[in-house]
Amino acid sequence: MSASYDSGNEITNVTWITVILSERDAAGQVPINFVTNPAVVLSPACFGNGLYAAQEAASCMSNLLAVGYRRFILDLYWSVSRRKWTFCPAEIPDADNIVASSTQLSTATADMTSSSVTTTTGTGPTTVSPDMAAATLVGYEDAQGETILELGPYRCSKNLDLDTLSDIFRGYFQDTKSRLLVSTNYLILNLHAATRETGQASPARPLASKDLPSSEFERPGSTLNEALGSYLYTLPELLNDRSNLKDSWFHVDEKHRPVMEYYTIHTDKAGIQSTPDGWPSSNYVQLAKTSRLLVGYGSIDPVLAAFDYSLDEEYIFPPGYLTSTMDLAPSSKDSVSSGCFFQPGATEIAQANSSWAFTASLPVTYKGSVNETMGSLSNMVSEMTGCGLSIVLNSTLFNQTADMNSLHYRNVSLSSSWAWAIGEPNGAATGGGTSDLPPFDRCAVMDVSAQGRWRAMNCSQLRRAACRVGNGPFSWTLSNASSEYENASDACPPETHFAVPRTSLENTYLYEYLINQSKDLVDPTSPDPSRREVFLDFNSIDITSCWVSGGPKAKCPYGSDPQQLEHRTVLVAAIAGIIIVIITALTLFVKCNANRRNTRRRKRAIEGWEYEGVPS
Repeated sequence: MSASYDSGNEITNVTWITVILSERDAAGQVPINFVTNPAVVLSPACFGNGLYAAQEAASCMSNLLAVGYRRFILDLYWSVSRRKWTFCPAEIPDADNIVASSTQLSTATADMTSSSVTTTTGTGPTTVSPDMAAATLVGYEDAQGETILELGPYRCSKNLDLDTLSDIFRGYFQDTKSRLLVSTNYLILNLHAATRETGQASPARPLASKDLPSSEFERPGSTLNEALGSYLYTLPELLNDRSNLKDSWFHVDEKHRPVMEYYTIHTDKAGIQSTPDGWPSSNYVQLAKTSRLLVGYGSIDPVLAAFDYSLDEEYIFPPGYLTSTMDLAPSSKDSVSSGCFFQPGATEIAQANSSWAFTASLPVTYKGSVNETMGSLSNMVSEMTGCGLSIVLNSTLFNQTADMNSLHYRNVSLSSSWAWAIGEPNGAATGGGTSDLPPFDRCAVMDVSAQGRWRAMNCSQLRRAACRVGNGPFSWTLSNASSEYENASDACPPETHFAVPRTSLENTYLYEYLINQSKDLVDPTSPDPSRREVFLDFNSIDITSCWVSGGPKAKCPYGSDPQQLEHRTVLVAAIAGIIIVIITALTLFVKCNANRRNTRRRKRAIEGWEYEGVPS
């Protein structure tokens, strides 16, 4: 039975497509190691109930991809008897010798000293080898007709392995291959050995050398390359790109080049430029290289210490290459008291180096009601994202996996959104987008009263502009005077330029700069919106809901897409959906919200429940 990506699920209601798309595009030229992406550990999120079935796994991973998770951490188990990597933590007996019945459970009594074990089923006896049998083996058919074996605390299908994973990712990549939907994704593999003690969740016994993967076809790299090779961006490609920037990153369209301020550049005597630490941008990976996936090794169990992962470096990054885990110290108010990459006064990457920075594990503390728990969790996600960290969800939320209830997982993912305020960009769907209809509310401002979140507003209003000092990622200043959006670039002081934050950390630096200005310039409590808002170099003047930087004449990159009309329809529908959700949320807000925190607390509202967060 095959399982693949389910493109038909509508758990996002396409209402967040503009937010996800615009944040992706704002960060498109930043090296991928500095862009935050929500991560999820599949063991609790998809298999927390002990069920390892192909169809449920496909549904779970499809849901997680659909709601914006871009980094997947997978526990793989080496099955000595089957000579393959599987998802099931227990050794799976030879399924060809297990006859399962949908109406009558099959049982086997194992005599580990005899040469065989007799299994009684509704269709008669079969035999399994003693080293593969457990004290009791139970098999049944699920609703999809898939054979499931009960192996102690686990219920496992023989079909759930790397081939299943490859089918899901391949289906997702094929379904999202247009420039409008394309994304860069990551897969981290933690390696274990399947336990032979199926009566309990015990660690696997140490493996002898002969039991370890030996042939090329038993290695994860070969399996993934065979199925997904055309989508992989690999270590050899990275090293080759780094060795001569003129022939790689600097050779492509300017919009695809990673901005140089984020990595070191060396120039040799021959004038060849290289970098020892640079990474490509997502635009370069997914548009110039047409790649979609980076795979890396995570942890490797001691029982597999003799496994030579370096033989897979042609396809899989070594441990530690794609992850730098940070130990954070959460405070009692769902915020981060230490470990944040925001450093007051920092102007260069070396002073706030958040390269591949990930939380060790997102703490989930259940606080009574679902709303209270999710509110607290979202506050923490928002705070960590604003600190320049990608969150790692390592929990079965409310004892439900993502195929059973994806909404909680969606809310965590959406809480890692760092740019727009809730309900924004508002009004974009009603302002036209053709030459005979004037733009309306199609220019972005940072609102300091919304803790640095962005809003869409009328481009003809007068506001000061956010100006980047030189090319520094963290250095900002304000324009000397207020102006309409079309003149904002000219209002920036010399040696600065009109700009937009490209990452969550850049956004935090701009926000912190603004709130530390004189209240004559910036005042979050002022009744005058011109003292609370500043223009950002981000607009959708060209095409509704397609947000771009580069001033009022910047063109939407999807305008030349042959499926543009279809894309525009989807985007307008997305904004319409947002408006409906906002109205629902505001109704519940008026009825239910009795208390608000003041000063610099961020409000968040997702799917009708409201809670308060901290500034990021």
